Amino acid sequence: MALPKINIDAVMKLPLSKKVGIVAGINAVIVAVIYFLLIGPMHDEVTKHRAELRSLNEKLSENRQIAADIPKYLNEKAEMEDRLQKAVAQLPNDKEIPDLIDSISRAGSISGLNILLFKPGREAPKGFYAEIPVNMSVEGRYESLYDFSVKIGNLPRIVNLGSMDIASAGYKNRMPSIKATFVATTFRFIPNAPAAKTDGKTAAAAQKN
Repeated sequence: MALPKINIDAVMKLPLSKKVGIVAGINAVIVAVIYFLLIGPMHDEVTKHRAELRSLNEKLSENRQIAADIPKYLNEKAEMEDRLQKAVAQLPNDKEIPDLIDSISRAGSISGLNILLFKPGREAPKGFYAEIPVNMSVEGRYESLYDFSVKIGNLPRIVNLGSMDIASAGYKNRMPSIKATFVATTFRFIPNAPAAKTDGKTAAAAQKN
């Protein structure tokens, strides 16, 4: 469709106000054409690139944070491995278990406790180590029980005292006496345990109370 011809002479004869209106209309059309053909697409492209740049900056910031945390994670890993090695070093092997159990019994006698029950229980595997409970019942003075717990804590191998129940046992030689029942748990190292079970969480279970 052909565009209508504009009679310049007729336009020039129009009043000034109408001339201004026509010029303003023409300018508006030109601006609209320029926007839709040039500025509009460029604006959309710029907006798209800005969004992509913002996303890349966010990913870059995350990667920088991860990179900054790597030394921290490596230090934590080294500390856990060191703790694991120390825990393993405190676990006796098969040959040391009888001597360790004898040491527990001797500690009670030396502390002045009368050992009423000393019964090693069934071994319970826990990954790279096994728990060996010893059910004990003793009688004596409170100071003797305290001295016994100190001696147990000073043993070169890990021994935990748990499930303790203390009751009065009356008087012996005019001195108050107590009766205590508890479980002395020691641990044995299992050298052929699956490697997947040898981790920091398992080692923490073998730490002294």
